[in-house]
Amino acid sequence: MKVILDMNCFMYAVDPRAEAHADMRRLLLAAKSGKIKIMVSRHTLDELSKKPDEACELAKTFETVPYWSIGTIREQVATIEQLTGTWEDARRNEDMRLELAQLAKRNASIRDLGAYLDAHHAGADFFVTSDKDLVGSGPAGKIQARFKLRVLTPRQFVSETPL
Repeated sequence: MKVILDMNCFMYAVDPRAEAHADMRRLLLAAKSGKIKIMVSRHTLDELSKKPDEACELAKTFETVPYWSIGTIREQVATIEQLTGTWEDARRNEDMRLELAQLAKRNASIRDLGAYLDAHHAGADFFVTSDKDLVGSGPAGKIQARFKLRVLTPRQFVSETPL
């Protein structure tokens, strides 16, 4: 089972005070035992690199999913060599990002949308985040119906999947 974690998951995993800390520790143990495969998007790594800390270092220990270009040149988080796909794919991805932004709540960042789209293209089974713009009761259902990739909170993931 392939699981892509968003930035906040890595932050919760290293902060014992965080509400989702115990759930994230269970996810990490499941990955260590081979029950799930945790991966990370370059969008998430970019967000975490703004404040390099233990969460950033933890994220770097996991395999990075292929990076699909979205947004403007200025919004890219990878080098040309790290890009996946063609310019036509980039146009299609931008259309997908715009559609995803309409399904999500208004404050969804391009990094969160990009991480979701990378997870979608990587064939992930789940995208785990606590970002209410994506995982709220309205957005999560609409996003799953359209793109087929479930968005769950760490707590939902732990309670709904056999670890």
